[in-house]
Amino acid sequence: MSLEEAAAIAAGMRAAPKGLPVEQRRAGFEARAAATPLPADARFEDVAFAPGLTGLRVTVPESDADRVLLWFHGGAFVLGSSASWRRFACDVARAARVSVLLPDYRLAPEHPFPAAHEDALAACDWLDAQGVPPERRTIGGDSAGGNLALGALAARAEKAGFAAAWLVSPYLDLTNSGSSIIGRRTRDAFVDPDDGTNARWLGGADPRDPRASPLFADLSELPPTLVQVGSEEVLYDDARRLADRAPQAVFQEWVGMGHVFPLFAPALEEGRHAIAQGGAFLRLRLGLA
Repeated sequence: MSLEEAAAIAAGMRAAPKGLPVEQRRAGFEARAAATPLPADARFEDVAFAPGLTGLRVTVPESDADRVLLWFHGGAFVLGSSASWRRFACDVARAARVSVLLPDYRLAPEHPFPAAHEDALAACDWLDAQGVPPERRTIGGDSAGGNLALGALAARAEKAGFAAAWLVSPYLDLTNSGSSIIGRRTRDAFVDPDDGTNARWLGGADPRDPRASPLFADLSELPPTLVQVGSEEVLYDDARRLADRAPQAVFQEWVGMGHVFPLFAPALEEGRHAIAQGGAFLRLRLGLA
């Protein structure tokens, strides 16, 4: 167990400047992501999902051209992009043997709720239009992206579905009613529940709206769903309550790990193991195991 690696990452997060303007946070985040080397055998293709909604298709030699994972990146609804999630997508594409689709959904505060939710639905509609059958497509996301993925699944209950879902540290309850929001506050180096994320994205909307907080949606028709969360997260109860309410959920608590720990896979052993398990979970549901 790489607790020393996790502790070093957490220390770096605690030392990072706080309260920076959104544009400065975005620029710094993209710069750090750009410094992470990409695999030489990865391929990146521009995708137009809908007018005003573009993104990337990420493939590696192991990718099966007929199987896809639609992944929504995290970033508290205000930062992140298909570019900054490329390395993670490469690792996931290799582990799951799929093509990974990364939509660049609209970000707050310029585009408050429900813009990102609508973009998530548009990306799903694009898959419908491409004729990708449900048994060959999967969906997932991390943090805020997990919110968008689950929200899309709940909203599309009557449409073509997905073979499986994979959610990493999902932020599912914008009312912040989970007990871990308070109980694990001092343990979480990544997420500050008082940083204004809710207000920036909601823009005055009701946080109990199931499109904003999909934990309150009807989850009875979800496909098999892998839910991964670190034991140190303030969002722990979001993941735990989802697993309690979704009949086909598989819940994994990773001891000692922080928020979206699989994204740190290049420097974190547990991150690599989590991606391997997520990939195996998707392969099994896609008939690739």
